[in-house]
Amino acid sequence: MNKKREAKNSSEVIQPEADNPASPDDTFAKVLQLVRTVQIGMQNIESQHGLSGSQLWALWHVSARPGLRVSDLAIAMQVRHSTASNMLDKLEQRALIQRQRQTDDTRVVRLYLTQAGQDVIRDVPGPLQGRLRNALQSLPSLELVGLHRGLTSLIDALGFE
Repeated sequence: MNKKREAKNSSEVIQPEADNPASPDDTFAKVLQLVRTVQIGMQNIESQHGLSGSQLWALWHVSARPGLRVSDLAIAMQVRHSTASNMLDKLEQRALIQRQRQTDDTRVVRLYLTQAGQDVIRDVPGPLQGRLRNALQSLPSLELVGLHRGLTSLIDALGFE
C-alpha cells in the first residue's frame, strides 16, 4: 500500500488515505470497540464460571509457571502487589491456588494450582487476554511494531506509567 509520509518531530507519520481512515475519532471508536469486546468476554467468563477475567488470567499465569512468586504475578498482570494478593486471597478461599513459603526465605511466597485449580484451567475456555495475545501474534511484524509504537505513544500522552 502506498502511503504519503511526512517527517514530524523526527519521527515518521503516515497520512491517512481514503481507504484507511485514521482520524482521531475513527481511532477512538476502534479503541472503544476493543475495550467493549474485552469487557463482554470478561463478563461471559464471570457469569458462566464464577471467576472474573482477572482471576482466570491469574490462574493461567500460575498454571504456566508453577512456583511463580506473587511479585512476578503482579508484574505479569500489570497490577500492584496488594491487588494481586487480594485476588489470590479469593482464589485461595475457593481452593484454586495454594501459597507456599520457602524454607530458606519465608518472605518468598510461591504459587501453585490445587487440583481444583487445574480442573478449572482444563475446563474453562481461554481468557480473552489469551485470544487477544493470539491475535497479536498473528499480525504481520510491521503491523505489530506500528501498533506497539502507537499504543506506547497513546499511553505516554495519557500520562500512564
